[in-house]
Amino acid sequence: MKSARTILRKKQIGAFRIIEKSYSAEAALALHEHETAYVSFLLAGAYSEVSHQEERNCSSGTVIWHPRTEAHADQFHSRGGHLVDLEIDPAWLGDAAQELKPVPRACIFRDGLPYSLGLRVYRALSADPHMVEDVATELLGFFFTGPLDRRPPAWFNRALQVCSEIEEQPISLASLAFSVGVHPVHLARSFHRFLGCTFGDHLAKIRIRKAFELLNSERPIVEVAYACGFADHAHLCRDFKKSTGLTPSAFRNAVQLHPQKSRQINSVKANMVQAATLPAPL
Repeated sequence: MKSARTILRKKQIGAFRIIEKSYSAEAALALHEHETAYVSFLLAGAYSEVSHQEERNCSSGTVIWHPRTEAHADQFHSRGGHLVDLEIDPAWLGDAAQELKPVPRACIFRDGLPYSLGLRVYRALSADPHMVEDVATELLGFFFTGPLDRRPPAWFNRALQVCSEIEEQPISLASLAFSVGVHPVHLARSFHRFLGCTFGDHLAKIRIRKAFELLNSERPIVEVAYACGFADHAHLCRDFKKSTGLTPSAFRNAVQLHPQKSRQINSVKANMVQAATLPAPL
């Protein structure tokens, strides 16, 4: 069998080791095991993966959770493959297993939020490495099972309160989880379960809500960005336009030049406040 793999880059960030690699056309990997659990993302190409239980046909957008020591073989197709593997430190998994149960068998997703989170991990490697741990943890929440509480537990309500009080210093998923006494992956799952969004998306809503208020002042926009917890001016502009359709400067000008539009803007703001605070229906 033919095997032609190229390692494009490796990075260790916290409990996660990220490996970007490519395989040539028709490359084949014999039956093998990995010493650590990992998640793979297929960015481009296609391959077939065979384990003792099943055969998986993988095309671009495929995300697979591989438990530790799961044996499988891989056969790449005519376009080869471009993948990213997210390996998880066993100690991190062991701590998470005190509260939740890792999925015991391979689990596959095609596109959807898991792949979107995988792309965020990939992009953050170069653009914003400090985000990798949070986004990777949010992704791993899909591969754990745990209590199906119908109502948010008290510790989750405390976490929401902490989020609502953020000032200029950014808060991470790990630090928030530590402050309320749970594992980060447990907290990540709870955001998705009770609010219907990721931790990162929830924070973005809160920051945008605060930006609405500060942009009605005379403060420079770059100061508004830092005061709301954004990394920089560009970060604020990107997220603000994504949420409202306007850049911060266009929003400020619209309010100053056309005060009658403030009602429409306040309606958008009210919807964002509600979305950032109310649990999703169960």
